[in-house]
Amino acid sequence: MKEKSEFEKRTAEKQVSLLTEALTSAVDAKGHWLNASGKLYPKLYPKGFSVSPFNALVLALDSDAKGCKSNLFTQFSEAKARGESVREHEKGVPFLYYNWNKYVNRNNPDDVITKEAYAELSEQDKQQYKGVKNREIRVLFNIDQTLLPMANETAYTTALKKDGTVEDRGYGDKEDKQLHGCVNGFLQKMKDNLVNVRQDGTGVAHYDTEKDVIYLPRQRDFEHYNDYVQEMMRQLVSATGHQQRLAREGMVMKNGKAPSEDAVKKERLITEIASGVKMLELGLPARLSKDSLSMVDYWTRELKEDPCLIDAIESEVNGALKVLKKAELGEKVEYATDQHQRETAQIQVQLPNHYFVADEIKQHPNEEQRTVVIVRDDASKTADVVLPQGASLEVNNEIKGMNTHLVSTGKADFLHIFPFVAGNRETVVNPQERTNLHTFVRFPHLFQSVGPQADNLSRSDKFIYFIS
Repeated sequence: MKEKSEFEKRTAEKQVSLLTEALTSAVDAKGHWLNASGKLYPKLYPKGFSVSPFNALVLALDSDAKGCKSNLFTQFSEAKARGESVREHEKGVPFLYYNWNKYVNRNNPDDVITKEAYAELSEQDKQQYKGVKNREIRVLFNIDQTLLPMANETAYTTALKKDGTVEDRGYGDKEDKQLHGCVNGFLQKMKDNLVNVRQDGTGVAHYDTEKDVIYLPRQRDFEHYNDYVQEMMRQLVSATGHQQRLAREGMVMKNGKAPSEDAVKKERLITEIASGVKMLELGLPARLSKDSLSMVDYWTRELKEDPCLIDAIESEVNGALKVLKKAELGEKVEYATDQHQRETAQIQVQLPNHYFVADEIKQHPNEEQRTVVIVRDDASKTADVVLPQGASLEVNNEIKGMNTHLVSTGKADFLHIFPFVAGNRETVVNPQERTNLHTFVRFPHLFQSVGPQADNLSRSDKFIYFIS
């Protein structure tokens, strides 16, 4: 990993400080750690541009720490240009900005073009390039840190009524009804596009990784509606870490072993943060669960001792919420294996005359080295032989030293079993693929001779055995 600059190190320290202070304060605040006053999701003022989940977390934590009335932020230069300068001695908060101003050729790393040059390319040529992600760190200020409240009181009051605290927004029965409808609609989208959610009669919410099912108690089983919403968000975030989705370390079995205790605790931190950001989207406060409160000391110690952990949190939180956003927008979130199979099928449709297995096999038969390939098909109890290009099946017209009769019986003294798997494919050579091979012949009796062990064959390096 590239070493961080001093500015990047200070930025990470500020992010860790905001997060650890919020988590620590939750112990004495009945679990509340984010957005206790119910402000809306952070935006850039005055244009209202939204920000990434991790940026939203840092901005909201900074707003809470300073007691600001909204999560509206602006840049120093822009505030000054509007006549609403940042007040003296105010300190800003780091904001991570990513751009793709350069594009590099996928096949030639020395071929780098500008964003403008990329825009002029045809759609086909654009496929040859990928964007180069560049991170910049900017500093933002909450509008409460500017002269806006005094310079333009009307604009400030309007901003608070739209994006401020629950009290400033005048939250009432109408808004509460809208919230319930929004949450119900969101949950239905998750059921349709992400994961199965079932009602749980035990009163304990949990996610079954084996079945890939969320079990959620009834809403009335929770003391407060907000608790129901956040527990639902926790379980949905956990589902994004499934091995067929994002495969986060704390959610995946490796070699039959359960995740380590450290991995599970860090996964819990990701779950709390990501679910907290989802609560922030709804304008609701976020609380730590009772189990999570017991991990606060561990989390704060790890965040302070491991300078890379905050970067991992940024990646994992943004990744998890990106998956939820896809499902929320109506996009079906596929298993990784299903997606791979679909993409492979699309490639095969686009390239109907391209035969993957045959292309892999035909590069191995060799006249000079007297090498052949035998394809053993367990389903049909047959074994097929692929000979080098130019070989003939006629008895008197064979490659010197390569007697096809001996090959057919498995008694050739030049044969050797050499395990060979083409890209881990389990596909045998189908009829269409056979036409793309040099010389292909089926010897029915050869199947038994080239069994998995093939102990009856002598040792040399002149035989390649293709495992089907």
